[in-house]
Amino acid sequence: MIHLYSDSRCSFSHRARIVLNIKDMDFKIIDININLRQDLMLLNPYNETPVLVDDIDKNNKKKDLVLLDTDIVCEYIDERFPHPQLMPIEPAEKARLRMLMHHFDKELFQHLRQLDNNLGNKDAKAKKESEKIKKKIISGLDSIANVFVTNKKAEYLFGNSFTLLDAAILPLLWRLKYYEIEPKPHWSGMLKYAAKQFEKPEFIAALTPAERGMR
Repeated sequence: MIHLYSDSRCSFSHRARIVLNIKDMDFKIIDININLRQDLMLLNPYNETPVLVDDIDKNNKKKDLVLLDTDIVCEYIDERFPHPQLMPIEPAEKARLRMLMHHFDKELFQHLRQLDNNLGNKDAKAKKESEKIKKKIISGLDSIANVFVTNKKAEYLFGNSFTLLDAAILPLLWRLKYYEIEPKPHWSGMLKYAAKQFEKPEFIAALTPAERGMR
């Protein structure tokens, strides 16, 4: 069985939980708290979530598979449990999606951990840094919103079905109010897309109580 070490407020953990729920297979979420931080450090020297542990080789008395990094975790889940498919099968399309994910990582996701660390910090320097980070995130969201401006019928970010790209962006869109990011008028198409995804049972099942309180 897959065990996912997950932080109840972490957008990267949220992404992995969405993918696990979409696959509709057996898994266990281990919610990290003060008592489990030491366990997490033993698995991940960077002390970051999510961490996936899979005991697929337990019967052969081999060590469990331990995976770090959200992209690696989500691609592994998708390949191990291929239905429904969340990555394109055709190599060129798969590469295109990975390039978009790389772009999202650079423009959006790399800023989130720092923003999370600064939340609630009343220090003037931390507040100023948070505002700079939010401006970068807003700029990245502007480019994503253009997808829905140029293609008003778009239901997903890539192709005609839900992919790992959707699973990556939805946790951030869920947290806009939590991050005190004011939506722009031209984000309406993107927010309409997000609202539709938020209603899906798999997304709802992936939410922690802490995440439910973010909106």
